[in-house]
Amino acid sequence: MTRTPDGLRALAKEKPIDPASVERYLASKFGISLEPVRRAMANLAAAMPAHELAAQAYALYEKFRPNIPAGVGGWGAAGVLDLDAIERLAKK
Repeated sequence: MTRTPDGLRALAKEKPIDPASVERYLASKFGISLEPVRRAMANLAAAMPAHELAAQAYALYEKFRPNIPAGVGGWGAAGVLDLDAIERLAKK
């Protein structure tokens, strides 16, 4: 990520990504589930101080990331995201 005059931005190939393109991508992947996913993630993020979230981000992801079917690999492989698992982490 990088700081821009418009705020924090994710990077792709060292260039800031347009937030609208990120929103379109997420909407295409999550469809009508995007808002419940966003709420679950926001609840998890709000459940701990920012420094703790930063330190534990990947370990948390490992606890709720979707299982990918055998024989399928790589980022972007379709899986099922368990929102209940995210909510349970937020309540710990």
